[in-house]
Amino acid sequence: MLKAITFDFWQTLYADSEENWRKRQAIRTKKCHAYLKRRGYACKLDDVGFGLEEAYNLVNTLWHQHRGISVKRCMMRFAEALQIQLEETDLDHLVACLGAAFLEAPPIMIANVKPVVSRLSENYPLGIISDSALTPGSFARQLMDQHGILQFFTAFTFSDETEYTKPQVPQFHSTLAQLNATPAEAVHIGDIFRTDIVGAKNAGMKAIRFTGFNKTETNDTLSDAVVDDYRQLETVIAELLK
Repeated sequence: MLKAITFDFWQTLYADSEENWRKRQAIRTKKCHAYLKRRGYACKLDDVGFGLEEAYNLVNTLWHQHRGISVKRCMMRFAEALQIQLEETDLDHLVACLGAAFLEAPPIMIANVKPVVSRLSENYPLGIISDSALTPGSFARQLMDQHGILQFFTAFTFSDETEYTKPQVPQFHSTLAQLNATPAEAVHIGDIFRTDIVGAKNAGMKAIRFTGFNKTETNDTLSDAVVDDYRQLETVIAELLK
C-alpha cells in the first residue's frame, strides 16, 4: 500500500539550464559585492566572483562525495578565498543575497507539475528531498509558494539544512518519518540515478526516474519505472500499486 510520495526539486519539479545558472551566478556576484561594499570591504567584483566559484566548488566536490554542507559554511569558504573576516550577521546577509538571486533568475516549473501534484496530494502526503548547492532550501520553498504548489507538500528535506545529501539514506528516512510512512509504503521521483534512484532503493523505497528534462542519465538498472511527462505519472504510480 502506498502512503507517501517524495520528489526531487531540481530537474524534476523545476528545470534549470546552464545559461540560467550563469545568469544567477552573475546576479549573486553583484549582490554580494554590493553588500560587502556597503559594509566597507574593499573587494573587487572579480574577487567576489572568484570567492563564489570557490564556494560552489566546495559544495560540488562534497556533493560528488555524497556529503552535505550548509550554504553558510560555503560562504565561510567564500570569506577564506577573499581573505576577509566576516561576522555571523554578514554570513546570514550573504546567504540571503544568494537566495534573492535565485528568485530573480529562478528555474522553470516543469509542465503539468501543478495539476498532478495537486491531485496526488488529495490521496497521499507529499515530500521534497533535494540537494541544495548554493540555493538555500528556504528560498526554494518561497518559489514553490509563489507558484502555488507549496501547499501540496508537508515535508521538506534540503541538504543545506540537514547537511546530508542524497543518496544518504537518512535524507529519505527522515522525510518518511515526517510523512508517517515506512520505506516500503513510499515512492521517490527524481532525475539522477546515483542520487535519487540509488538513494531511494537503498532506503527501501520504490523509485521512478523522471526524464522530462535531464536526458543524460542512461545507466539505470534500478528504477521501478521511467516517465518523461507528468501526465504519465499517476498511471505509472497506479501500475506500481498492483
